[in-house]
Amino acid sequence: MLRTFIAIDLPISIQEALDRFEKELQTAKAPIAWVKPERIHLTLKFLGDVAPERIPEIQKSLEKIAATMSPFRLHASGCGAFPSIKQMRVIWVGLQGDGAALNRLQHEVEEAMVQLGFKREDRPFKPHLTVGRVKGRQHLRSLQDLLVARQEFDAEAFDVTELVLYKSELRPEGARYTPLFRKTFNRKP
Repeated sequence: MLRTFIAIDLPISIQEALDRFEKELQTAKAPIAWVKPERIHLTLKFLGDVAPERIPEIQKSLEKIAATMSPFRLHASGCGAFPSIKQMRVIWVGLQGDGAALNRLQHEVEEAMVQLGFKREDRPFKPHLTVGRVKGRQHLRSLQDLLVARQEFDAEAFDVTELVLYKSELRPEGARYTPLFRKTFNRKP
């Protein structure tokens, strides 16, 4: 079985901005498992364990979706925590930009995967980039203060031009993501 998900990759410039942001938050010395910037992506649909022989049908569905999509722009903006800054478990950076195109893309991915028999996501789609997961309660007040102070975080805009199907391998040093398939959007803006 392959643990898989469908995502949007981030350009190196955004990874570098997220790296600087994480380093600033790390000064709080809170017990956070920080996501390495090169592993940060926007998940559109987590599929879970998938038999390798199902990958071609997933690819075919993603190819159909990509054929209907035009590139669109997003930018990393704002930050916070789930479920809230006071009760943080996940630290995130938000995404702004062409929300209509992003929501359409996520909806089409969700519907296509449901048609293939994958479980529908119960929670509404909230586009965000996970930068860290809370592992303890020490020094969280300092981290909360830093997050509140950095609400205006903003990175340059970037173009979303493709879908990626990833394999995720959980390892002691963190998850390793390997692209199984990439499909560039076919429609011109």
